Amino acid sequence: MTSRLGKRYVAFVVDAPEMTPREEAILQATRELLVEGGVQGLTVEGVAARAGVAKTTIYRRWSSRNALALAVLVDEARKAVPPLPDLGDARQELIEFVERAVRILGTTLVGPVVRGLVSEVASDEALAAAFRERTAVPAGVVREVLDRGVARGQIRDGVDAELLHELLLGPVFYRLFISGGVLDAGLARRIVDATFPVLTSPQGDGVADGYRSPG
Repeated sequence: MTSRLGKRYVAFVVDAPEMTPREEAILQATRELLVEGGVQGLTVEGVAARAGVAKTTIYRRWSSRNALALAVLVDEARKAVPPLPDLGDARQELIEFVERAVRILGTTLVGPVVRGLVSEVASDEALAAAFRERTAVPAGVVREVLDRGVARGQIRDGVDAELLHELLLGPVFYRLFISGGVLDAGLARRIVDATFPVLTSPQGDGVADGYRSPG
């Protein structure tokens, strides 16, 4: 069943519904308060005061401070990440895919907001569902890169797109949430270079879907 949010993904998020000027002002106030105090310091009252609107105006669209923070996260990501282009080279396209995740999580408000929402997502099933729906990176983006790579003869057929998708982004989120490692400029290239040989080798059964190497 198709969500009212639609199915058009932009590398990182599903497009948000159109907003009125007043709703844009509410998100701008939320954005400013997130910069100043993070998710834990955000309140609906504070957003209403900053935006110059009544709390009831906010509640018509957003149910809580976490919903406001999630809306800003989606809006920031949507503006920062254009559709992934066809670069004519599968390896470069995968690097660009991972670089976008590194850049948006490491240099924009998205990273801090994601970290701030993690504990809330763990304890709020409704927020968790909305978080996954609005921010989950679809494996379809990686699948398109793989399909083009196979057509060009750059990648072998039978690669598991969903598993590759997790292998590419897993190290990024591990650094963001667990190790605290730097999301540096060369990280995307290193991740892709560590996985790409498996995509071209007939022995790379670990990410193959039903693939069997010749005897």
